[in-house]
Amino acid sequence: MRVTALAVLGVCSAAAPVTALVIVKDAIDHGMRAHDKTRLGLDVIAYLAVNGLAWILQTTLVRGLARLGQDVVLGLRQDLFDHLTTLSLRYFSQQKAGWIIARLTSDVDALSDVLSQGLTTLVVNTLTLLAAIVGLFVLDWRLGLVALVILPPTLVLTRWFQVKSHAAFLRVRETISAMTAQIAESVSGMAVIQAFNRERAFLAEFDKANDANRQTNTYAQYLNSLFFPAIELLGVVAMVAMLWAGGRMLSHGSLTIGTLVSSVFVLNLVFQPLQELSDLYGQVQSAGAAMEKITTVLDTEPEIHDEPGARRAARIDGDLRIDHVSFAYGRDPVLHAIDIHVRAGNCLALVGESGGGKSTTAKLVGRFYDPDDGAIRVDGHDLRALELRSYRRQLGVVLQDPFLFAGTIADNIRFAHPEATDDQVADVARAVGVDRIARRFESGLLHEVREGGAGLSAGERQLISIARALLADPRILIFDEATSNIDRPTEILIEQALDRLLRGRTSIIIAHRLATVRRADEILVMEHGRITQRGTFDALLAAEGPFRRLASQLKGADQALQVSDATLPVTGSRERSSASVASSEPE
Repeated sequence: MRVTALAVLGVCSAAAPVTALVIVKDAIDHGMRAHDKTRLGLDVIAYLAVNGLAWILQTTLVRGLARLGQDVVLGLRQDLFDHLTTLSLRYFSQQKAGWIIARLTSDVDALSDVLSQGLTTLVVNTLTLLAAIVGLFVLDWRLGLVALVILPPTLVLTRWFQVKSHAAFLRVRETISAMTAQIAESVSGMAVIQAFNRERAFLAEFDKANDANRQTNTYAQYLNSLFFPAIELLGVVAMVAMLWAGGRMLSHGSLTIGTLVSSVFVLNLVFQPLQELSDLYGQVQSAGAAMEKITTVLDTEPEIHDEPGARRAARIDGDLRIDHVSFAYGRDPVLHAIDIHVRAGNCLALVGESGGGKSTTAKLVGRFYDPDDGAIRVDGHDLRALELRSYRRQLGVVLQDPFLFAGTIADNIRFAHPEATDDQVADVARAVGVDRIARRFESGLLHEVREGGAGLSAGERQLISIARALLADPRILIFDEATSNIDRPTEILIEQALDRLLRGRTSIIIAHRLATVRRADEILVMEHGRITQRGTFDALLAAEGPFRRLASQLKGADQALQVSDATLPVTGSRERSSASVASSEPE
């Protein structure tokens, strides 16, 4: 309805100036030359009324088109970001962050410029151009033909510019993306750059990307400098041709002076829109190139999605089975037909050298990827048969390097459970020791955390992430090397918090410290995507095999083995203390 109304407004707005010039013709031929003051007065009144109406129509049209354009941009940006959130981790690992940011920012901004301002120019001038051509033939078809002789070379020139400028502006978008990606990488890694004295090297890389952007933009502007003056020159040629032809017809008495004067003004209405459309053309080409880049994102199909007929996952027990699963990121397999069964409420630890497939296994359990062969089953259901959102609401993840968002400590704890009350957040903070962190700051849990958790130690960030997972109350927990690179006092706090977090939940622990894996019901040693040894902590340590050799290399092994059962309960066997993960029932 809104588009239809704007179309009607556009047609009326474009017809108004042409109608006004037809009135000018009547005023000259039948008012001035006939000395008819009444006719002249009526024509003047009609001329003013038509132009007043044109002003109202055009103002309304401009506002309507600008709002329509912004609504389109708003919807596009929302759809683009929403689509990005559905793409798998594989997509984000293959694309640079800066490239993705450029799609959401500079590319959408290029479309916004066209739709908010250029759309008005495009619609108004296109309709004006068509109305002016019709007006020329209404005034005198011979002058209309003279003016239109110039159109074929104009169309040829426009087609040449379209082909050249599209390729040029596509390269402009590519160089902008490359520069944005380089900036994003440099900002993220600034500490490393400065630590290794690589500022000049990265500055040279930025200069190279910046210069490439300058060159592509210069070439695009060079094309504009050829096209736009040529359009203006063709307009001058058309005007000269009309004056010459009109003068001859006027001398022969086959044309009135009013018709010639009005036709000259209408011709201006032909080439003025052409010039403005030519100015807009480069902007449209840039927006077209931007849209082409955006389309590459929108056309990317999510690898992980709900299968047809996927059922909503009700509260799960957490019985987890990895059934003959194989997986590869590319051609080379990372996992080779592994079989794992974790009973509901039990704890499984994965250990092994880097690259063994531990984190990949955890990502498959989180359904960040789907296995190439085999299946991941929860409570007997293939994850692919469960609704993804309802399953992940019952999944908790604690990473080695947890990410904290800009906001308060409380906001970060509440991240996975936005409806949680302040009292619930405070209780969880006390349970895992985050209240000790908060006491360092005047505003406590309302202390503002910078993006990434800058200003907090690795251990403090880890405790906050554990509190976040505990508040979410997941049925399945993935704990990925979350105690590596942390000092021993902080590790003790995290281990105590971990006891609270693991209680009654199915959990998978990937760890480099014995203190963490000792609590597991079963430990799996993974090497090159295969399970080479499995058993309890004590049984594996007593047996000859890769775990015993690995134990001597695990970080913090000596300190972990010295921790008494009173400080850190040994829960790796069936003789776990009551303070450990003894219950398989939810808290």
